Amino acid sequence: MEFELIDYYDENGNHKGVVDKSIAHKEGLWHKSVHVWIVNDKKQILLQKRCADKKFFPNHWDCSFAGHIGAGETSLISALREGEEELGLTIDEKELEYLFTIKEKFIWNDINSNEFVDVYILRKNIKIEDLKYQKEEVEVASYFDMDELFDNKITNLINHEEEYKLLEKKLK
Repeated sequence: MEFELIDYYDENGNHKGVVDKSIAHKEGLWHKSVHVWIVNDKKQILLQKRCADKKFFPNHWDCSFAGHIGAGETSLISALREGEEELGLTIDEKELEYLFTIKEKFIWNDINSNEFVDVYILRKNIKIEDLKYQKEEVEVASYFDMDELFDNKITNLINHEEEYKLLEKKLK
């Protein structure tokens, strides 16, 4: 069994300790994650389709890349790490623009996820053919027009409703 240590918090964001991610998801402990949205010059958003073996929302479209913030890590460091792991991207930290943090709750089967999500944008023209997918995480990636995302026209899209509303205000 693989362990992934993350910090956990009370619902007000006060640090409480360190726990394995699986325990945080089982007990519904508040923890932190990061979402990064890649937007190209054509005003298209890169989404990734999660692989079929994911425990949480398999075969669903999601933000460009994302992940849990490891114990003692910052969201920026986590974002850089996740971009490299999931899509094979080497990103300069100056390229990432922090947008906002939201509180997000999800229940999926036996996973009870309560997260503080730091949201970033990467404004860059990245070619799909240059991506290197982490097979355990990503099935494929594709660009979508912003309206498709914000008007809920994408089938099997994870519903980050509050995040989409705030993101739309920042991008339009």
